[in-house]
Amino acid sequence: MSRTKLDESAKPLYVQIKDIYRHKILTQELKRGDKIESELEIQKKFSVSRITVRQAMLDLEKEGMVKRGRGKGTFVIWRPGFEIPLNKFSGFTAEMERQGAEVATLQLQVSRRSMDPKTERMFKKHVKEEMICVERVRTVDDIKAVFSRSYYPLDDGLPEDEQEYGESVYEMLKERGVGAPARTKEWMHTELPNEEVEKALNIAANQPVLVCCCEVFDKDDQVIEYGVNYYRGDMYSFTYELKDE
Repeated sequence: MSRTKLDESAKPLYVQIKDIYRHKILTQELKRGDKIESELEIQKKFSVSRITVRQAMLDLEKEGMVKRGRGKGTFVIWRPGFEIPLNKFSGFTAEMERQGAEVATLQLQVSRRSMDPKTERMFKKHVKEEMICVERVRTVDDIKAVFSRSYYPLDDGLPEDEQEYGESVYEMLKERGVGAPARTKEWMHTELPNEEVEKALNIAANQPVLVCCCEVFDKDDQVIEYGVNYYRGDMYSFTYELKDE
């Protein structure tokens, strides 16, 4: 087995090993389903301790790159990034399932919030000055992929009990007689995650996220939802198709 020398004066050794395998996964040198060498093989390859190798693999697992199984080894679970079309109206779950991915809600928290001047302007038709905030961590193929925070007017009747929520809030709104989504206005930017987003998505502090803010309107052009979504920057790209009429 050929040995690879690490730079002991640079980053910690486990970070260097993690970065090497992360690069192999992102460049598809190691593909989804591939088995990574054993900890002992990696230990010999880089002339490091078993603890150093284990820390590198643990970090990769936290980032959703690999899955470790006792007695089975470490396998790549990462898949190439998803494209989300901006000129097509569809919910996150529906779009991911269309691309063959499995979506689930890992964490859900519902709370009541007071409106600020911005949301008061958005939800101007509503009498009550409070709103429901729904925070979710969504997984795609068992990887924490999106942290979302969505706001809805309190008088739309959404419950405050997390147990009553399914995958689609829009279906719940329809059941309560609220208009279905007719159009959205979205704006995006990239930023480094704050501590809350970093923890929610299990990503490093220096790993950028795509932030998508949106207003969802019904057929009467009234805002029925305001949302802020934090996407892992290494999992998603947004596309827009223009046609010459």
